Amino acid sequence: MMVPLDDDGRPALHMGLFSDFCYWDDARDARLDLRPPAALTSHCQRLDRILDHPETAPHESDPYCQSLWDLRRRLADLPDTDQTLRLNDGMPRFIHGGHHWTRVQRSRTIPGLNDYLLMRSDDCAGSWMVPFYPLIGGCRLSPQEAGDPLTLILTDLVPLTGALDNDIISHHREAAIGEFNVLDVLRNENGYSLSEAVTDAIALRDRLMTLYVRIRNHLAHTAGPHLARFARFAHDIGYIIRGHMEWAQETKPTATASPRTRKPGELHQATPFTIGWNEHPAASNRQAPPLPSIAWWWNHIETDEAGQPLSEGSATP
Repeated sequence: MMVPLDDDGRPALHMGLFSDFCYWDDARDARLDLRPPAALTSHCQRLDRILDHPETAPHESDPYCQSLWDLRRRLADLPDTDQTLRLNDGMPRFIHGGHHWTRVQRSRTIPGLNDYLLMRSDDCAGSWMVPFYPLIGGCRLSPQEAGDPLTLILTDLVPLTGALDNDIISHHREAAIGEFNVLDVLRNENGYSLSEAVTDAIALRDRLMTLYVRIRNHLAHTAGPHLARFARFAHDIGYIIRGHMEWAQETKPTATASPRTRKPGELHQATPFTIGWNEHPAASNRQAPPLPSIAWWWNHIETDEAGQPLSEGSATP
């Protein structure tokens, strides 16, 4: 995906801001002082206040708060009002999703798969990452396009696909620090062995990927010239999935646990999984899975495929 220039010829400010948001997101994993639930709750309240009032510098000396204030202020200065409002609306969902995720992890209570997917979707940063893509890629979405159900589906579907990839790749690391992910959820819910859980997780991941391709192709074939931005957005957002896989292969960031959190003698008990490519999905079922949290995605695209070609008037505000 090519990165455009701003109108005055400078490299787009959006890419730099996006990169800084990514660094800010990664830093949260290292905050050992936020492990106590009370400390985490108080911290999330401070982050909410910063998002609501970027005109006022935070009193806290916490660098995490200071850096979010700087990012929020820079976001408010961007000229893309409609897009930045979407991005700003996604940040509280991510913060509260991460809060809920951490509390559940600390409780050591493994949820069912449906509840896990709800939590993972909120925690994987898609709610703030995805609105950056129209800004970076130069395909600004209209308010109607941004509010279309297919946009809302893609905003969750694509990051969740990458999150499941990450769950499989990083399982050995999370096992070493006493955390769970989708493999543990499947083992707990179905009595699976680890190998059986990996097989099911890959099948679910490929089912999501197949749905993404289905939606992307549907938009490419039905969106007229007046909705070319919408079809381009649906195409470009797929780079999140490929980019994450390339990044994981090149850097293997989850190959070992952090020295500060590693429990001696545990890492070797969970074997790392290698990453590979396959030309065919592990699951080709086109029907919705029995998971209410995501089943509506399939139901909606089936309705759209059976209906008329998309038009500006068909978008849901």
